[in-house]
Amino acid sequence: MALAVLAAGLAAIGQLGFASVASAGRAETRLFLAAAARKAFAALPDRAALGDASLAGEIDGAAWRLRAASFLFAAPGAPPDPAWTPQAVRLVVTSPAGGRIVVDTVRLRPTGAAR
Repeated sequence: MALAVLAAGLAAIGQLGFASVASAGRAETRLFLAAAARKAFAALPDRAALGDASLAGEIDGAAWRLRAASFLFAAPGAPPDPAWTPQAVRLVVTSPAGGRIVVDTVRLRPTGAAR
């Protein structure tokens, strides 16, 4: 009887340890992907030069894809000739292990810059 109770306790502890290791692995992957995304954004061309584009590359073994497109909207009360135009940017970074992070943001580029 005591052996059965001991075995059940050890099994529960083993499950908890395995869950902790798996959780730590997922956290490590997320940190790796976030760092790669920061590096990809830092390596982008100047906001006036990016234009509407699709770019791809690799950073620290992680593949990344970026899509930038004009963010078309009609803001009430906006001036007819604004100095800045919003640009929707989506960055997808995939780790070699298969983890993935998607970052959606809006950048401002000078009106009249490369399209």
